[in-house]
Amino acid sequence: MNTLRYSLLLLLGGLLPLVLDSCRSTSEAPQLVVNEGKVSQPLVARSEGDTLRIPFTSSIYDHRLQITEAEDWIDTKLERGMLLIYVARNSSPTKRTAQLTLQIIERGERREAQHITVVQPASVSLASDRYLFAYTSALKVSEDYFYHNPGIVFTLPLPASASLFETKEAFRTNLDATKLTTQLEYGSESRDWIHDLKFTHEGDIWGLSFRLDAIPQSLEQRRVRLRLSDPEHPNLSVALDFLQIRRPLSLVDPTKEIQSLGALPQQYRLELRTDIPLEKLHLTTYVRSVDASDRADGSDDRQIRSPHWQYTIDPKDYQMERPELQRHFRLVKTASGVAIVGQTSSNNNLLDISSPSLFDGQLAFLVTNDLHDQKLWSFVKLPPYKQELYLATSGMKKRETVKLPQEASDFSVKLRLNTSSDDIEWVRPTFITIPDKDWGASPAIPQGATLTYPDLLTINNIRVTANPLRSVRRFVLQAKISTYIQSEYTGRTPLLPVDFVCEQEPFTGSYIFSTNEETAIDFAGDTDDSYQQYIIATVALQTNLVPEQIRLEKPNPRSGWVQASLAVDPETGYVSSIAFYADKNDTGRDRSALLRLIPPSGEGLSPITFTLRQSH
Repeated sequence: MNTLRYSLLLLLGGLLPLVLDSCRSTSEAPQLVVNEGKVSQPLVARSEGDTLRIPFTSSIYDHRLQITEAEDWIDTKLERGMLLIYVARNSSPTKRTAQLTLQIIERGERREAQHITVVQPASVSLASDRYLFAYTSALKVSEDYFYHNPGIVFTLPLPASASLFETKEAFRTNLDATKLTTQLEYGSESRDWIHDLKFTHEGDIWGLSFRLDAIPQSLEQRRVRLRLSDPEHPNLSVALDFLQIRRPLSLVDPTKEIQSLGALPQQYRLELRTDIPLEKLHLTTYVRSVDASDRADGSDDRQIRSPHWQYTIDPKDYQMERPELQRHFRLVKTASGVAIVGQTSSNNNLLDISSPSLFDGQLAFLVTNDLHDQKLWSFVKLPPYKQELYLATSGMKKRETVKLPQEASDFSVKLRLNTSSDDIEWVRPTFITIPDKDWGASPAIPQGATLTYPDLLTINNIRVTANPLRSVRRFVLQAKISTYIQSEYTGRTPLLPVDFVCEQEPFTGSYIFSTNEETAIDFAGDTDDSYQQYIIATVALQTNLVPEQIRLEKPNPRSGWVQASLAVDPETGYVSSIAFYADKNDTGRDRSALLRLIPPSGEGLSPITFTLRQSH
């Protein structure tokens, strides 16, 4: 009996939190506070391994909390208001980072969540394996990237004259670089032009220096590959390529390697100094998406100026290729050599930046040639998407008048813009139809529309119905940037809409108003379908009038059992039929009603009277 009582107490003790939790008011939002609200600050674990104890408070019980982590060197446990994070020893030579999420699970749904960052530095003395890999801090990649991609081979350009070359960052290793096997692999065109190779280091980061001979006049370029390998483990190796060019291309003004231009299209010109014939030079235009934070702190500028980026980057890997931009930029002959000329654009549809609210756009120009392997890059930074949006008519105005004929017709309007056409909202009268977006097209613009470089969007096939009025019909077709985009906009210039003020010629002919069908209509008292609410009858009309010109009149005040509505031809906008909707007759007797359609007065038109009868 005592055993049974003890078991019951244990069971009740386990169920009590669940019962209390279920009794909590459903209107009370669950609360979760981790590390006294300091979750934005990364937690640092010791490189030799660590247990981090993170306090948290919540308005719910631990069984409704879920902790997730994606790294195999992290383990976690929730224990009475404490989050325990077990961090394994970092046996690699690089710092590593893990993201954890502590989340409330309520009725099967994920609610309040707190994100925690754990950073574990590296210690060379703890690295359990030999390592040797190329390394530079110039690129915006983690140290892990180099460690896990040991086959990277960077190309570094060398001056044409005899000189001393040195770099403080070439590779990382926990070995003594002076004891590595060193091999210089020269090209067939020239040998033994590198001398006095020396190494320097700070920690496990090694640099190198050497003297080089001037390149002979008979050569346009020559290469050498420096290969370093572990004598005990030959498969552990690193390689660096060095490229010496006799007649390199250069910028006339080196400060223009990276330029910043406004959002509106501008004529771009960049002078290059070279004596290489124009026909042997090639220009490729690319588009880069740049993280806004990297642009703000200048780290992106440092990266793209580095030969480690310029000679290693594969534009395909970063989706930089834009073949459609090639014809808008070209090389032309100048007194100093050549120049890159063209017209810039910040139109998101044309540049095809995947997430313009997160990434800034950048035009990138690469000049190559048939004589040697130099890669000369230059860049144009476009303004942040959230700061310099524009929307205007083709003449850069906010208002434009459009003349339209009286008949139903199609017309076009032109917009200049640098946002996506998806971000445009239209305010229009009901008698105006704008084509839907063509989602199969690239870019996705309205069906029949054209997007012309650098920023002109022509919306074709806008449909307007005929003007049935004896006076000019004036209306406004308004294009405006969507509310969502406006909420993210931080620019100084207001994002005002564009108004196309349309003036449609008046109707000058004779009105038509008649029907060839019976005007006496008999309704059944009920329907065979119990789910059908009304008994419906339709009569075709011949008119060149719009609903606003026709008045419906019911002489009989007891005719509420029948309603009527006019239908229009979508092509012309003219009234083409009338539909009657009769209630089911549950009065026990027959009933009738009259309904008249009254045309405009003074036009010599007669009303049409319908006699409506319904049996019981």
